[in-house]
Amino acid sequence: MAKERPGRLLRWLFRAPVWLYRSRLGFLFGSRFLMIEHRGRKSGRLYRTVVEVVGATGSGGQRFVVSGFGPKADWYRNLEAGGLVAIWLGSRRCEATARFLGPGEAAEIMARYETEHPKAAAVLQRELGLSYDGTEAGRLDLMRRIPMVGLRPDC
Repeated sequence: MAKERPGRLLRWLFRAPVWLYRSRLGFLFGSRFLMIEHRGRKSGRLYRTVVEVVGATGSGGQRFVVSGFGPKADWYRNLEAGGLVAIWLGSRRCEATARFLGPGEAAEIMARYETEHPKAAAVLQRELGLSYDGTEAGRLDLMRRIPMVGLRPDC
């Protein structure tokens, strides 16, 4: 099972890239990360979350991201509630639409990510406390626990 929430130090480390994106320095992360702007489902407050891109369909196409802390992650729940405002690709802010992938499609994208970035995939799984045996059935189970979202920029 994915960890419920990151600890205080990990939360601080996760927040540091937000400051860089807001300073128009998001290009430092290349195409491997993006920042999501989303509205709180209860508060309506604007939030920003930097996530790793695990797949993409061309330079102007859809970017795929996973909710490493599961379907209960606040940013994921805010997107489910229709709270997506925009995404930041490098130093560009773009309106976007979100699409929630099923486990089968997500498993295919994750398989490509594991092939292209084996070390990063291993670190991601270890740091998030995910157990996974590398099989297709195991990957499908993994994608039931850490849902994937496709984000399509409109810019």
